[in-house]
Amino acid sequence: MLTVALVTSNAIAAEAIAQMLDETRLFRLVYRNRSHPDASEVVRAIRATDVEVLLIDIGEWAAVSGILTELQRYAVRVLPVGFRPDWTMGQLAAFSAAGIQDLLTDPFSPQDLVWTVYEGLHRDHPVTNQNILAFMPAKAGSGCSTVALHTAAAMANEFGRSTLLLEGDRRSGVFSILLDLQAKHGMAGALQAAGEMTELGWRQYCESAFGLDMVLADPAHRGHLPTWAEYYQLLRFVQDRYDFVVADLPEVVNEATAEIVRNARGVMIVCTPELPSLKMALYRCMELEDCEVPQSRIHVILNRYERGGLTEKDAEKVLERPVFAALPNDYARIRSAVMGSRLVVDEAPFARGCKALAERLGGLPEGAQKQGRFSLLQKLGRMME
Repeated sequence: MLTVALVTSNAIAAEAIAQMLDETRLFRLVYRNRSHPDASEVVRAIRATDVEVLLIDIGEWAAVSGILTELQRYAVRVLPVGFRPDWTMGQLAAFSAAGIQDLLTDPFSPQDLVWTVYEGLHRDHPVTNQNILAFMPAKAGSGCSTVALHTAAAMANEFGRSTLLLEGDRRSGVFSILLDLQAKHGMAGALQAAGEMTELGWRQYCESAFGLDMVLADPAHRGHLPTWAEYYQLLRFVQDRYDFVVADLPEVVNEATAEIVRNARGVMIVCTPELPSLKMALYRCMELEDCEVPQSRIHVILNRYERGGLTEKDAEKVLERPVFAALPNDYARIRSAVMGSRLVVDEAPFARGCKALAERLGGLPEGAQKQGRFSLLQKLGRMME
């Protein structure tokens, strides 16, 4: 959850906003002034509790402007969001000079609050790791998890890049089973703790094996439905700790996993050379494009490809786009690896294919496009209504 400080002398408004914050499941109120706001006290509280969002009643401008001056003086990393019934252009200029770029018209709705905070955080405190890669299956059974695992392992072991593998499929994550690993507190726990994560705490959720770090799902203990804020906080925590972050996601993007997709330099749709899988891959690409993920960042991986079957050209006619990479059907070696709870041996065709894929993905252009306020997250919300 995002930590919030609330500053207002209106007790009725404070109670209503506190209830609103609780109902969104995105925010945790950690500070609320009880009387006339004192700038030094408020800033001390914000710094002591690592507040991420400051909701401040700027209808009391003379009383609260000193708080914003102190925040700027100490370069406190917090997103100030002001609220008041209305304002003039002259007042707007004063608010902007004081560091308030985000305003809410009081009274405001929970959705107004969520969109404003979402936009402000992604503008002022974005995820900066340019090497986030997302893998999604066209449909269940496409072998996406196996591809994501071996591609991440190749980045770590063949190219010496520190790599984190996130298992984002909370219902069907299989890495712990495939590799005979314990999920520890699992992905659900890591997301819940992301806002307060420490280096020591990170090791409680992260498993190191096969040359890379992994945060594993635990299908037996899925936890609550994650929010975009938890993924945002997790990515912010890991962004400076790893060269590459590889995420294995379920086939349908939701408002939470959208945080991975919107920051990824590449989204890989993994399918097999069969008509149903290829058609579903096309639909997955179209869904991402409808949510304003640039076509240039969406890539189709053809898994279990073999000569004598459907050709790449045939697949591309169905997909209506090029195949980014084709990985060979290496069923016997993959099955042997699964039975032994290990990775596919390096000399196997599938392992060599994943190494080539990792090398190509490492060369993708940097600079993921960041969707704005009324694009990816909002469109996903509408699609799920």
